Amino acid sequence: MGGRRAKQLRAVQKVTVESPKRRIPRFAAALLPFALGAVLTAGGFFIFSSVRSKPPSAPSAQSPKTLDQLLAMPADQLGDVDIAEMNLLCATDLPGSENLNIDECLARLDKWAARVKFETERHLYRLTDPAYKEHAEHYKHSEARFRAEWLVSVLQQDIGLHYHEGFVPQDVEVPPFKTSKETFLHGLMDNEDAHKAFGGNCVSLPVAYAAVGRRLGYPIKLVCAKEHVFCRWEGTDHPNPAWRDRFNFDGAGNGFSIDPDEFYLSWPRKTFPDQVKLCGWLVNLTPQEELSIFLSSRGAVLSHVSKDFEGALVAFAHSARLRPDSSQSIERVRSTLEEMYKKIVEANPDAYRQMVARLGFESSTTSRTQGAPRSAPKVPWWQTEAGRAANLAEVQRINEMNRRNMERMMQPPQPPQPHQPHVPGQPPRP
Repeated sequence: MGGRRAKQLRAVQKVTVESPKRRIPRFAAALLPFALGAVLTAGGFFIFSSVRSKPPSAPSAQSPKTLDQLLAMPADQLGDVDIAEMNLLCATDLPGSENLNIDECLARLDKWAARVKFETERHLYRLTDPAYKEHAEHYKHSEARFRAEWLVSVLQQDIGLHYHEGFVPQDVEVPPFKTSKETFLHGLMDNEDAHKAFGGNCVSLPVAYAAVGRRLGYPIKLVCAKEHVFCRWEGTDHPNPAWRDRFNFDGAGNGFSIDPDEFYLSWPRKTFPDQVKLCGWLVNLTPQEELSIFLSSRGAVLSHVSKDFEGALVAFAHSARLRPDSSQSIERVRSTLEEMYKKIVEANPDAYRQMVARLGFESSTTSRTQGAPRSAPKVPWWQTEAGRAANLAEVQRINEMNRRNMERMMQPPQPPQPHQPHVPGQPPRP
């Protein structure tokens, strides 16, 4: 995968070669440096001053200032909120976001969008110029593919967006988060020079591409795969005929790639069609589902880094509320409840021991009242899946004690031993 992406990156770099030389009259050659300087100065001033005075931006009819305000919004209004603003609000008050300034981050995204627009527009002629036939073939004569690839290449090569560390191989478990910068946008912006910033991962980088692309009007959607997020150009019904295309594109690593849905059944993690359906993968995310995955990242940081399982449960619960059809969202709520239970039991072992004894007594009493055999009492709560998952020393001790008791009860009765008289000089038999 890495070699293929590197090859595609070299193709991007090849596209950025200088424009072909054009013949000019000899009498104008002497005046060319002065004329060219004047044109570039005036044109550059006009372009950049207009970009800075009126930067492209995402629609923001609704502009929540806090995470609570964002969560209180009706789902049908979330489409009016900048995807970057949603992402950054979910990062507030997390480890690593102490210096987060959302307004500054959004302004920087505006500048990045202006840079992408400038570089894309000035090289767009390569799709139609006969001198760049191989470039047009590389982009399959599609303006949409051209714009998507230049979006990623400018953000990576010129601005400096990068992965904070190398990809994790398929047979290696993904390490837990250590900071919110790994999975939220501000990790790409904690330095004026993005090359020197902390970096991002395959959750935050696609959000950056979508946030910048949407500022330019690009029809970009986020799509989830197993332990991965990528972008999709969804422009089949776009008003601009040149943008009517549909393809997946990825820039989570170093470079740019376009792959079909089937590719993500085995990369970066192998999965199966039934799991894809249960988790809601490989489909375009709605704005409320985008917020759901941001809240899921928030919950992961709270549980892995802060060990704040109560806060993580709130984040996961909101994530499941916004994406109830995904079994993954519900599973995170369940696993967090188990972590909370373990934490409470560890802090209150005596209360837990009394609860277990009480449950055992009540189940035995209920069985006798209903006339059920005493040998088949109701299974107490601590023997259920949730109880076993606690995996604490107290639980292990109780389970071990019960196991020994059951073994003793299940042993067949020993036949009576014949009486043997005591032999003088020998110790008495038990």
